[in-house]
Amino acid sequence: MTGQAKAVPRRLWPVLLVGLLAVDLAPARPARADAIVLPAGALARQGTVGAVYRLDRPATGSGHLTIDWTDAYGREVERRRLAFRLDGGRDVAFPLDLRRAVAMQNRLQARLVFDGEAGGKESSRQTAAASFIAAPPPDPWSDYQIIMWQWRTAAEYRALRQIGVSAGEAHVPYRDAPARGLDAEIAPMLQSDLRWYVENIATDFYSAYHRWFPDHPPDWRFLALQKRYRENPTDPTLFRRDPSLSDPAWLARIRSRLAGTVKAHAPYRPLYYNLGDETGIADLTAAWDFDFSPASLAGFRQWLRGQYRTLAALDRQWGARFGDWDAVMPMTTAQALARTDGNFSAWADFKAWMDIAFAGALQAGSDAVHAADPAALAAIEGGQIPGTGGYDYALLAPAVDAIELSDEGDNMEIARSLKPGLVMLNTSTEAGPGEWRTTWRELLRGSRGVVLWDDKNSFANEDGALEARGHAAAPLFRELRSGLGALVINSSRHVDPIALLYSPASFRTRWLIDNQPLGDAWSRREIGAETGSNLLRASVDRFARSIEHMGLQHRFVTPAQLLDGGLAAYRVLILPQAIALAPAAAAAIRRFAEAGGVVVADGEPGQFDEHSRRLPRPLLADLFPPGPATERTIGKGKAIRVGPGAADRTEGAADPALMRTLAGIFAAAGVKADYAVVTPGGKAVTDIECYEFENGGVRILALLRDASGSAGAEDAVLRLPRQTYIYDLRAHRSLGETDRLDLTVTAGAPRLLALAGRALPAPTVAMPPRAQLGETVALQIGFAGAPVAARSVLRVDVTDPDGRVVPYYGGTRRLQGANASLFLPLALNDPAGAWTVAVSDVLSGQTATTTLAVAAAQAAGR
Repeated sequence: MTGQAKAVPRRLWPVLLVGLLAVDLAPARPARADAIVLPAGALARQGTVGAVYRLDRPATGSGHLTIDWTDAYGREVERRRLAFRLDGGRDVAFPLDLRRAVAMQNRLQARLVFDGEAGGKESSRQTAAASFIAAPPPDPWSDYQIIMWQWRTAAEYRALRQIGVSAGEAHVPYRDAPARGLDAEIAPMLQSDLRWYVENIATDFYSAYHRWFPDHPPDWRFLALQKRYRENPTDPTLFRRDPSLSDPAWLARIRSRLAGTVKAHAPYRPLYYNLGDETGIADLTAAWDFDFSPASLAGFRQWLRGQYRTLAALDRQWGARFGDWDAVMPMTTAQALARTDGNFSAWADFKAWMDIAFAGALQAGSDAVHAADPAALAAIEGGQIPGTGGYDYALLAPAVDAIELSDEGDNMEIARSLKPGLVMLNTSTEAGPGEWRTTWRELLRGSRGVVLWDDKNSFANEDGALEARGHAAAPLFRELRSGLGALVINSSRHVDPIALLYSPASFRTRWLIDNQPLGDAWSRREIGAETGSNLLRASVDRFARSIEHMGLQHRFVTPAQLLDGGLAAYRVLILPQAIALAPAAAAAIRRFAEAGGVVVADGEPGQFDEHSRRLPRPLLADLFPPGPATERTIGKGKAIRVGPGAADRTEGAADPALMRTLAGIFAAAGVKADYAVVTPGGKAVTDIECYEFENGGVRILALLRDASGSAGAEDAVLRLPRQTYIYDLRAHRSLGETDRLDLTVTAGAPRLLALAGRALPAPTVAMPPRAQLGETVALQIGFAGAPVAARSVLRVDVTDPDGRVVPYYGGTRRLQGANASLFLPLALNDPAGAWTVAVSDVLSGQTATTTLAVAAAQAAGR
């Protein structure tokens, strides 16, 4: 996602207006004034806190203090009238019940009245006002988030909130003065009670060669480098990144900037802090020989010392002869492409180092965010396909807490495998069924939210009226935010004992081999060339899609995990074009097979070592000797080579021939899905993706037809090994107890089914039968019996006497256990009459309803 189309002038209007008002229109203020003093600018929505009305000078006398509390929704939250007596003091204390807060933005208006003499004055009235933030809930990612990227007015945000949009984006107008302009930036979101994330804090560092400029294309600096290279390829400055990711001065500057940004935004609990948009070592995934700057080379040499220990060992590996460590220089891409001995170590080690430097710089940013606020999330956006430009997800995923990316090259599955708790988001740039399908699919693959790119105001106009894209997306957004998204997020992806090796070393080696015949063309390649398919990517896609279409689910593992006993949980290990392996990793693979595991490959694994040096004999030649598809017994296990895929296979589609082969391999290894999706005639289905989630005693199955089948629906049969209670999550109903279900699957949206060994209990809701406006009503929600799910998701809908659902009184609630307490903080200006509370279990579709007779508030004492 890029900011190049951002409407900068429009979002600066309020900044400029606030500045003008502050300079020219601010009324003269008295030197001293009464004030309301709160414990903090942001208060948690629980319990009661003490506040103080503080007079500008000591006083003696008695009277009464009236406090009016209103919020961004226009609610008259509370009105208190308190008697007081002062004897030379300044403070009158009063309580605030924070359970009554439902909006972030709140305002207190106080009026203090003395009876008779007070501090030498006649009877007087004095006023003070204050605003405070009721901090939003601390775990926003337990629900699905829908985020508008472009800055909008309060009217537009209110319209967007009605269709399910839950957050916006706050830019940092002045990077090294993050509090400057903040109030104007976030005002429309506070007025609309929307959360936000903080955007592009350090894009100038992390995305130096791909960022928004008002008068240049985003990649103009990189294009200029390519041009200079064509003119003079020997220019040593061409490969010095500016700024260097290893520059200590820049790293210190970014740490300071992030600390200031987090301090300014922390009271509002942003969804995350975005370190940079469309980050990369160079331009996104571009292959470039960054970074030969002094700081980077110093870090590289230090890293090499840890890898090789001695200079002699480095010389042997590289085939070099350096006099000392300070003389060590990596090989450029041009030099590596010209080599004929198959030893690319000096090039590959530097590429590995740059991936480490990039991830290390991101980790430094994340550490700065966490130091300022331990609960805050650090993120990057515009995550690219695994490959060049720093996109080694074994390093990237641990370096950040959240990442926005598109699901290409299995980056979502790789990132989810390597860091299960990583918050992932995708971006929606278009409209229509294809885009909605992508949103559903990425939710099933681990996304916890979607960022909406809308540079044409196609969701809502400036008057706050919905436009065509907003109307079209509303059903999807409301469904995702009604509890379905939260249910998927709070359930665990089932993983079968199948591992796929994720090998960045093999990718680096394959890239160089593929580019050798092309000579110097690598330096002129556009980004699209680096995101295209190659033999390794095609192999990963072929295996992954075929497994998913079989009703099974794999996990990616790294070479490092092979060494740490990471294969103990698996029965099958797949090596997709793993042409580069470390000897220790090859030994671990061999031990896995000898102990009874099954190793599957589609080529000759280990032709190169992990430094991209060709070996005299492949490291696993005893398991996979040269030749056609073979099967060999290795100790208690097997090594199986499968043939290449069909040349005309569509990326993202299953390979039916491979599915048949894998079915036999998996069955022999004792790996089999506990269900089957077949045609009405009993044949295996090859165009439906299957996802399985676990939630206590409930399984959730999601079935989604391939995009190629979008023209129509497909009839299928779900076979189960035993009688099972089945619930249709999207239809909100029970399908009864059965071991066979006829169903129809489309490409537009998934079939979502909950499976349980016993009937799911009905939800319950209890509360007092009567209340009056201004009271805080306690509700108990739960289940009529012991819950089957470990993490239930309930939808609470509160309807006022006029039949209007009041969103801020209800919403999605995650329930761990049998019951929970909620509060309904009725406002003084809410309508009196019969209120209805409905609690629905998202798993079973069952609903419990109760009513509350609400009377007008009593005037006295409030």
